[in-house]
Amino acid sequence: MGEWQLKILLIYDHFESRDRVFGLLSQSDLGTFHLDCIQPHQLNAPGSVLTPPDVCVIESSIEKATLFTRIRAAGVYAPIIVLTTESGFEVLDALHHGAADCLIKENLMAAKLEESICAVIDQARAAELQAEHERLYLSLVENTTDLIFTHDLDGRCTSINKAGEEDLGYQAEDVLKMNFQQLIAPEYVALFQLTMRAMLECRKSMHLELVLITRNGQPLLVALNYHLIYQDGAPIGVQAIGQLVASGLPMPGLALERRLAQS
Repeated sequence: MGEWQLKILLIYDHFESRDRVFGLLSQSDLGTFHLDCIQPHQLNAPGSVLTPPDVCVIESSIEKATLFTRIRAAGVYAPIIVLTTESGFEVLDALHHGAADCLIKENLMAAKLEESICAVIDQARAAELQAEHERLYLSLVENTTDLIFTHDLDGRCTSINKAGEEDLGYQAEDVLKMNFQQLIAPEYVALFQLTMRAMLECRKSMHLELVLITRNGQPLLVALNYHLIYQDGAPIGVQAIGQLVASGLPMPGLALERRLAQS
């Protein structure tokens, strides 16, 4: 297997700018790289970009909205670095249209270009990995047979998975208009409230069994594992993963009283 080679796409207006960027890349410590150089009008040609690049570098005066549209239409989704003048408007315009970074081309040094290329590639890879993790998580949530839902600290429902919809007989849009306590059998609401208070005090996960009421009035005994959801170090809600224990009549009142007493 051959050595990995950094693939760079350079979009340029003039041969002088092409040669200058190539010179900077050659002076850098990027190692071996493959450089494709094309002018903006060539992006319209079928197959103009033969090698998917790791990064795209632009030194062109063409309006960025038009240029970025052409780049994406050509199938290039790599992070883009734009070489600009010192104009603040030009920098903001490039960033607004999707540039990952902007470098002032006057007095640009090889080390600065190298640093930018490495940074935007790392950022793109991290974003891609995060997106993949999110896709896998969503797939797990949507395909599991466990009931999974979230609500805020006041009980307002914020999400529910397909298994939860099927078990409870509600569509997600209906659940999101409800407070979770509306889904709990009345005799279990106090137990739920005690558990939420205890979880906020000790900041630990909790396990409890609740009877939930389906849309058609059927009681479901569900074993739930609760944990807090944090933002900036503070709890903002809870997530619960539940398994259906039984459907039919709720648990006997005596058992519930003992659970409340223990809480």
